[in-house]
Amino acid sequence: MIPEFGTAAEFGADREVHRALILPDEPGIGGDIEKALIVATVARLRAADRLVQTLSVGRAAGLLVADAPDTASLAAIREAAVRHHLPLLTSTRSLAVWESELARTVVDLCVASARRHSARLGALLEHLRPSSDTASDISGLLARELDADVVVRSADGILAAAPPAAQLSLASVTHQPDVPHQTTPGGMFARTVPLSPDETLIVATKEPQSRADRAVVTHAATALAFALAPRPHPADAPFAAAVRGIRLSAFQLLMTGHAIHAQRVMAGVTPGLLDTETARVFIVDCARADRDTVMAEVERRLDSRTLPVRCPAFHEHIIIVVPRHHEHDAERELCRLREAFASADVSLGGSPPHPLEGVGDAYAEAADALTRAAHHPERTVVASSRTPGLVDILPAAPARAWADRFLHPILSMPREGRQILEATAMALEFRTSAAARVIGVHRNTVARRVNQVCGGVGINPERTLDRIALSLAIQIVHTHHASSTDDADASLHNLLTHTRVRAWAETALRPLADDRRDLVRTLRAWVLSEFSADTAAARLGIATKTVRSHIRAAEPLLRKDLITGIPQDGEDTEQRLSGIRPLTVALYATTPPGGVHPAFPTVTWPRTTRQPVPRGAETGTDLR
Repeated sequence: MIPEFGTAAEFGADREVHRALILPDEPGIGGDIEKALIVATVARLRAADRLVQTLSVGRAAGLLVADAPDTASLAAIREAAVRHHLPLLTSTRSLAVWESELARTVVDLCVASARRHSARLGALLEHLRPSSDTASDISGLLARELDADVVVRSADGILAAAPPAAQLSLASVTHQPDVPHQTTPGGMFARTVPLSPDETLIVATKEPQSRADRAVVTHAATALAFALAPRPHPADAPFAAAVRGIRLSAFQLLMTGHAIHAQRVMAGVTPGLLDTETARVFIVDCARADRDTVMAEVERRLDSRTLPVRCPAFHEHIIIVVPRHHEHDAERELCRLREAFASADVSLGGSPPHPLEGVGDAYAEAADALTRAAHHPERTVVASSRTPGLVDILPAAPARAWADRFLHPILSMPREGRQILEATAMALEFRTSAAARVIGVHRNTVARRVNQVCGGVGINPERTLDRIALSLAIQIVHTHHASSTDDADASLHNLLTHTRVRAWAETALRPLADDRRDLVRTLRAWVLSEFSADTAAARLGIATKTVRSHIRAAEPLLRKDLITGIPQDGEDTEQRLSGIRPLTVALYATTPPGGVHPAFPTVTWPRTTRQPVPRGAETGTDLR
């Protein structure tokens, strides 16, 4: 127990806690409660049995009753907790203190625990390369990190023991290495992990191992298995698979801004690779080429000078993080690689240099470049410097004033608001499931953050125009410094009809002007129809197939993916915004006088509301 929480256990075993949630005063609880500690007072626990059952089914970490309830008032709640196997705690701290301070402290402790776990893995991976002392080094590391007795045994005897007395305390376990879980005569909890048919890792702790501890033991066993294998060779499949996993872990750490942890992880595989201040990101779309074949060629050409990974979200993509070391030119090698696979329509997108902590931003720019590369004659778009975009040409002070008001409920959150916005931005760009796989976070966690932001600012997360406005606001906050004055007249409408934005929009749409099919008219109807081809077809009096044909015809002219941003049957209901956001803004900015603008949400603080659709939007009479 943690003293400042003032808690005492009433019932239940240890469970993993990720956050604390305050039970609302009104009946019922919604949303994702898995691994959440639910905090309430006795007064809020009406219908205790049904509530506790809901928490148990939702895999909540437990129920904590604040304000030090007396035993009598707790009786029904305790009976329900026992019945439904839900851990129950009490706290001497008030509900107000939990709301203002302690709930956030729970999150901080979870973050600290995750960082300790990452540091453990980083230290472990430093011993991955085989040596005569590897078994002793890893045994010592486990003993220190887990306060454990550790033995590595083989058919010929004990290979390593930490501390040295462990071979005595674990003697009974070493004689039964095939039993995975045992209790030693001294009362320790022992776990055995086979390393090979003849070798076993034994780790005994004073308490049952937590999930994080079990993960460290599993990684240690993997490292030991490679170290003890006879003459391991990098081409061996198990070793190659382990290296791929380590590279992916390092990449996902970089994507979430944890550059130091990524450096430590890679130190055991490619020392010094990430010892740099800046890096670029390239994405190869393998198209009709076999991804494993392309990956092998990437590794052959670039050797150990880059961090290549198979994209966990898009199965045809390979992502290459290129640290800025001046002694080699990875861009030239990757362009040559694309040429070698040109017959398979392989394409390449690359970002300009970014700080190592900004690999997430570099990845987003490389993905945008890859989209344009698909419509480029050479199928290659590599940016050597950042290309100014829509956000850059917005008038800075009014744009930031509007974005600050739009995002005020999130930006005003203590400490965590900007972190939530960063995760939300990636989910908006690449869909929730894809973003979750890229950054290595559970989909439910990313979805919860998106819903938290949308709920906070008062918009509908299912509505694409609302998501576009949200993504634009996040980009503005990321790009422009905080405004020193609150421009009360700043609105999204005023921003998007600014003369600079209109000039940008006219230039962006100019490639469509010469097409005899009036693609702009079709695209405008599609956007006003909330990106429904069927509704747009009804507005225009043409076939749905024709609408889709016009949209596909616009893609190579605009060098944007539009139809590919529309989910197909059975897929996520979200849309990728990287293509449709600039199109929507360009159409908004060029709406003719008296025409209908796309219905973005508007901010009337403290509430966000949807801008009403002007008259005529239902008939489509003024879409021209």
